[in-house]
Amino acid sequence: MSTSYIPLTPQPAGGTGNVNNQQNNANPNGGSTVNPPPPPQAQPTPKPPTQPPVNPQPQTQPGTQQQPSSPFNFNGEFKFTEESTHRLKTKPRPIGNRKFVKVKPDVDVKALCNWMSTEWNMTLPPGLVLSVTGGAWDFPRNAVVKEVFRKGLVDAAVKNGDLTMIITGGTHKGVMKYTARGLSEYEWAHKPTVSDDIVDLIILGVTTWGSLQQELRDKLEEAVTNHQVTELEVQALVNTTNNSTKKVLEPNHSHFIFVDDTTGQRTAANELRVKLERELRTFGETQYLTCDDKVNRCEQISCSSSSHRTCQHTQIGLDDSEAWIADVADGNQWISIDLTYPRRVTGLVMKGNPQADLWVTKFKVMYSDDEEDWKVVDNREFDGTSDRDTTVATSRFSSTVRARFFKIQPTEWHGDRPSMRFDLLVCKDVAVVCVLVEGGMYSIRQACSSVEAGTPLVVVADSGRGANVLAHAFKEDQDENIIKAELNEIIRRDEDVDSTLELIKEAAKKPNLLNIYDGSCEGGIQASILEALQRDDEKSMDVDIKLAFQWGYHEVLKEQMFASSFTYNWKMYNVDELVLEDLLRETILKNQVEFVKLLIDNDVVDLDKCVTWGFIGQMYYYQRMAIYWKIVKRLPGRMGNRRNRPSSWTKALENVQDDMQELAIDSFSYYHKDNYEEHKNDPVDDPYRHLFIFALLCGYDEMALYFWEEDSEPIASALAASNMYKNQSKKISSRYTEQQEHLKKMKKKFAALAYESLDACEATSKTADTFNVVLRHVPSWGDTTCLKLAELSVNLSFIGHAGIQALVDKVWRHGLHKPGNDARFCVKAMDFVQAPRVAFGQYLMFYLLFLALFSYMMLSDQLASRWPQEVEYVLMVWVATFIAEEIREMIAHSPKRYFRVPWNWNDIFNLTLFTVGMILRLTAFGRNEARIILAFSLFGFYFRLLHELTPFKFTGPKVLMVGQMILDVLVILTIMIILLLAYGMSTTAILYPHTSDPVSLVTSIIYRPYFQIYGELALDSIDVTADDGGCTTNETAIQLDGAMRCPEHVGWGLFCLALWMILSNALLLNLLIAMFSNTYERVNEKNELFWRFMRYSITKEYYKKPSLAPPFIIIVHFWRLGCFMFRNIWTWNSPTLKLGFNEDEQRHIKALEKQVVYDYIMKKRQDEQEQDRKEQMPDRLDMLESQLKLFKTHVDERFDKVPVRVTP
Repeated sequence: MSTSYIPLTPQPAGGTGNVNNQQNNANPNGGSTVNPPPPPQAQPTPKPPTQPPVNPQPQTQPGTQQQPSSPFNFNGEFKFTEESTHRLKTKPRPIGNRKFVKVKPDVDVKALCNWMSTEWNMTLPPGLVLSVTGGAWDFPRNAVVKEVFRKGLVDAAVKNGDLTMIITGGTHKGVMKYTARGLSEYEWAHKPTVSDDIVDLIILGVTTWGSLQQELRDKLEEAVTNHQVTELEVQALVNTTNNSTKKVLEPNHSHFIFVDDTTGQRTAANELRVKLERELRTFGETQYLTCDDKVNRCEQISCSSSSHRTCQHTQIGLDDSEAWIADVADGNQWISIDLTYPRRVTGLVMKGNPQADLWVTKFKVMYSDDEEDWKVVDNREFDGTSDRDTTVATSRFSSTVRARFFKIQPTEWHGDRPSMRFDLLVCKDVAVVCVLVEGGMYSIRQACSSVEAGTPLVVVADSGRGANVLAHAFKEDQDENIIKAELNEIIRRDEDVDSTLELIKEAAKKPNLLNIYDGSCEGGIQASILEALQRDDEKSMDVDIKLAFQWGYHEVLKEQMFASSFTYNWKMYNVDELVLEDLLRETILKNQVEFVKLLIDNDVVDLDKCVTWGFIGQMYYYQRMAIYWKIVKRLPGRMGNRRNRPSSWTKALENVQDDMQELAIDSFSYYHKDNYEEHKNDPVDDPYRHLFIFALLCGYDEMALYFWEEDSEPIASALAASNMYKNQSKKISSRYTEQQEHLKKMKKKFAALAYESLDACEATSKTADTFNVVLRHVPSWGDTTCLKLAELSVNLSFIGHAGIQALVDKVWRHGLHKPGNDARFCVKAMDFVQAPRVAFGQYLMFYLLFLALFSYMMLSDQLASRWPQEVEYVLMVWVATFIAEEIREMIAHSPKRYFRVPWNWNDIFNLTLFTVGMILRLTAFGRNEARIILAFSLFGFYFRLLHELTPFKFTGPKVLMVGQMILDVLVILTIMIILLLAYGMSTTAILYPHTSDPVSLVTSIIYRPYFQIYGELALDSIDVTADDGGCTTNETAIQLDGAMRCPEHVGWGLFCLALWMILSNALLLNLLIAMFSNTYERVNEKNELFWRFMRYSITKEYYKKPSLAPPFIIIVHFWRLGCFMFRNIWTWNSPTLKLGFNEDEQRHIKALEKQVVYDYIMKKRQDEQEQDRKEQMPDRLDMLESQLKLFKTHVDERFDKVPVRVTP
């Protein structure tokens, strides 16, 4: 089959923005184009194919003229049959039909890329291009080579985070087979978890048409001729040896390019691959001013003059409704744009002023990297537009210009002043790397040609043949004769050796593009690829940063890109701030803490500028759910229901607000704004705090620790984090013990950080400063204090700190007031009256008096009279004041907080029973029931006295032990009830099978077994017979006279009794004793901490209480009610352990806290490093000793070889 080829005029890259007027004819403004030769028959140039993927030319019918053919008409699709894939001994990737095209060796590569973009729907340019070359036949592979194919190249491709293209020779031998098979095995092993990654992967095979088997070529030609390409099934013929010169296609490739060279040599294919690599580096254009809506590009515009106030207030993009208008009509006017870092620009598009008849007809374009040394593009003028809006002038440069600043200077214009809208055509930076493994002459030449074309090269040393030669040749001070000798072992003809050696010499002149991988690099071949890309000066550094982030090689970034000599001017090295902002978001979302440290610690990103409300909201939105519900309310790692998925980033922030109120503190209001949209671009007040909260909610523990170190209020943040982890560990299901233990571990870690930070503050500052730190209100954490946060998280060590206890003692004795306040007698007197210890003594005294009156009423005949007596009326009023105080506490603290306190439940129980009892007391028929209910109420009031023992060191922890042991009793009681019912039911069924009396059943099933636990065995009711006279079998006597029924099967009943005694006394009782002992040891171990925490709690409680105790507390209540009714002053809230400070004082306290914690962190790191050095010292000494022994042995051997001369 013969096919005619006509070179196409190069087209702009697909998907490059709205660039109009880009015709196939040559650009009149000097653009770089290729004019097509005249067609064989005088017909117009054919349109591009419109029916993908196969567009064969129809056969010429009689009487019609034959249309000229496109250089890409020989194209189509094929698939491998099941039989052929079995013979190939591999399971191909599930990618559907393979696409192919045959081209001439001199094909225009830009036109080829355009054709692939449109006809193959291929997204070009890709984010990463790996061109793998080397041995074209199977060769022995060592461990390093196997690692390259099975892991290194696979990880580089699938973990790119963007579209990856791998270019090989396309045949089923050598490096082509190993590369594609490694990717296929990875895909099948990880399917379906990485299916999305594999989809974004193109494996392109470029080989010569003549190297294929003749049968394969015949079938492809026949199918294209008969328009059957889409239905073609290729029967691949497998070569079992390397002796055949013809090859088959590798089945894991997705696309093939056949170079129409019938010689079968690799030269034509290799040359096309080199051109293709170079083209992909510059392929694709975007309009800079209109391609990105995340930033106002007008901030980067400057001009000589403008009819507007400033150039920055003018929207001058190609599709904007405004235009730049020079304020002066002369030839010295200009407008420039700062691209923020050097970029490759291929041209410029321009329109006129849409609001007036003003446009530019001639202009110059200048470029610079420093805004001082300007150069004119192509040293000529470009043609502008011809009207105000409809015509788009596209001016392409003769070659790509790389610069940061571009200036447009009008030289001729229509109208009274120059005016225009414009946009620059900017190329996307693409990472292209050539990898050489093994190989012969053709591989060496292709690798060197790639280097000559500017493509970085990675040579896998010790992989064999050509790779070894280049690895030796690219080292310094290598002898040319040695390299030539190595080439002679690979290449037969001397002239080929000489020409190849010259190519090697030329490639060696570009050491910045050469990198040798010998397997010793810690990061594998990916690190070598990344290092090679970093040496490529023709692309922006943000490409390297993205790849390093995706591959997880932060150490490479740290060593190569953030060295001390580089850090100070990194912004001059091709890094876009927008890219870095996106990178920061990705690194945080993917929990890449080391990359986050690099970006922040090296001042790569400005958190105060880039962390806005929109930035934070979008990060939460990207999670696609309320994270807290994912962790706690749903199975770990499973998506929440639809209700928990935020519909927008503003809704995501509202979800976070709710989650934080439930996890951290219910007064949290950090994410409460009326309208987030209006504040989208406003920077947040404390970026580290917001990122710290995000890391906590996502479970990014290490990242949360990093952001905590930079927090402006580290002690409060550590306490809040500890409380969050505590609440999560409580709410998560007990089935997930590992998650629970991890949450508890992190809770303890942050609690320890808070304690150590407070300890550092206590050691380095004044006591008053420590008081201010823990009592200062923290608005970002619900306007609370460190003390409150420590209480919520039950941080015993923090509350038990000596500094906190000194504060508690001060408040207990004298109350709380700011240092320096008026110390007059009246102030001291009020402090004494309101001091918690005075209030405690007063409340305790009146409470004992209340108990005495209550006890007197219950023990005397007060309740026997028809109407209440004086003592009862006093108690009613007293209890009424109790109820009023409980209501006030509930209002002041919120019901949620009120019901968290266990003693409040005791108060509710007591007051409810007393109220019910007194109501029954007032009735004529319920006085006996009233006495019983009031007796239980009296019991509860006496039990309340245990709470008053908590301030005392010897009784407080014991009260806590009692409470913990009650919980132990409940556990044992549950087990005992089950066993008791089992024993009671079974023995009753054995001994008294015919009993129907409910009272007798309850006695036999519950009453008797329960008291048998304590020794009341009641054997006389079991081991008794009718002959003894203690029981009867007469049913009439049993039912009418109530005689005791004689038991049956006494022996089995005694057996059950013995078993019950073993279970109850020997097992349950000893288990209860063991649990009591464990509780006692656990509480007693932290006896001091428990007492200090309870002392703080009781101090805070009585600090908040009114100064008068019940029943006189009613005076305070009436006074507060009067203030509210007549003066509209709400005074029901209790005083809090909080100090108010002005703005300067707040700033001083925060700075002090931050500095102290920073010094503590630095000292802690130094101590850890010193400890590591001490631990490593023995190993280093052992290593040094072994080296000394080796050196001594070597020296002894050398001396033994020295001849001994004997002097006569």
